[in-house]
Amino acid sequence: MSSKTVSRIAWTLCVIVGIAAAINVILSLAASDTVFTILDSATTFIIFVVFAVVGALIISHQPRNMVGWLLMIEATLVFLLPLDSYFSNLTQAPTHLSLLTMIGLWIYSWGWLWYIFPILFIPLFFPTGELHSSRWRWLVALGLGLCFFFILFVTFSKELGGITVPWSVPNPIGFLPKAAFPDGLWTFLLLSFVALSAVSLFVRFRHAERMERDQIKWLLVASALFSVVYAVSFVTSEIGGFIDDLLVFIRSLSIALLPIAIAFAILRYRLYDIDLIIRKTVQYGVVTAVLALIYFGTIILLQSLVGQATGEQSPIVIVLSTLLIAAMFNPLRRRVQTAVDRRFYRQKYDAQQVLAQFAITARDETDIETLQVELLRVVQDTLQPESVSVWIKPEKGKRSQG
Repeated sequence: MSSKTVSRIAWTLCVIVGIAAAINVILSLAASDTVFTILDSATTFIIFVVFAVVGALIISHQPRNMVGWLLMIEATLVFLLPLDSYFSNLTQAPTHLSLLTMIGLWIYSWGWLWYIFPILFIPLFFPTGELHSSRWRWLVALGLGLCFFFILFVTFSKELGGITVPWSVPNPIGFLPKAAFPDGLWTFLLLSFVALSAVSLFVRFRHAERMERDQIKWLLVASALFSVVYAVSFVTSEIGGFIDDLLVFIRSLSIALLPIAIAFAILRYRLYDIDLIIRKTVQYGVVTAVLALIYFGTIILLQSLVGQATGEQSPIVIVLSTLLIAAMFNPLRRRVQTAVDRRFYRQKYDAQQVLAQFAITARDETDIETLQVELLRVVQDTLQPESVSVWIKPEKGKRSQG
């Protein structure tokens, strides 16, 4: 099959996924009654379209890259959304068990594998589309084996449903009881597969060249951001209300960071910016966390003191806390930036210090020979070239070299 044919197939799938996602959004909006339900529907559309477009882009440029196909498989999960909406909203077993209903319930029972395993396989093949070495083939076999075993067990279990919904229906071809499923072993193998899949990416990073390392950094940054958002939304899930709904929406939206980062990495667009992105993400993440702790801590403390003194809450406390945070932002940002550069970007930090010192010397020094020597030293320390030369324009038509 030619590359052009493969590209057409990929973009055709992308269009079909987009149409299916749009239909699902329209149906969801018809039943929506809150702002966050509407936002969640829109986010669903964005996620599937992003996965499909990025998959098609990679496949059209690199047809043999497995990462593009994994992203496209993830995007086709949109076809299961009607099944998920139908069965998850049923409070009791359907009374009319047609062949189509049984097939739909069978797919619904194992459909979550479709959601997680394409993403879990990506670290094994990222960014080249091939395994780091043939020694990792057994891990691919393990992942596929886990999927096949679960689907096989669902196929021949005595009942369908029950795991994902509070009801179940008899399986006409089933003979395996639920107790026969090896929960502990299967879960252990699944967690092992997840861990080893991540390890394979770090092993690849350790042996990779500079370009490939930058590509891997894109995926790691996106994964880290998603993990942080997921962890925060999980911790605050007990709060409920507006905050919980907002964090769930942000968590859903953060999933789209994965295919976007993969697109930047594999298509090699402005890879040199990744270190800057990592640096800024760490800096502002730390600053945000510290300021949030100070802000809420100050509000709690001051409200407690004001409450004891006056017997009521005062809005002045919030105003004072906000002014305190505004005053602390820039000094704290500079301190965190210096600490991050010193700890993780030592070479960059040293270069900044050398350049700052040279600026002071250039301002105060008047002897040209001394400045020339200092300039050579600064270039050598910051850029570390193989050789350094300085040409100074002569005053009387002669060229001098130092």
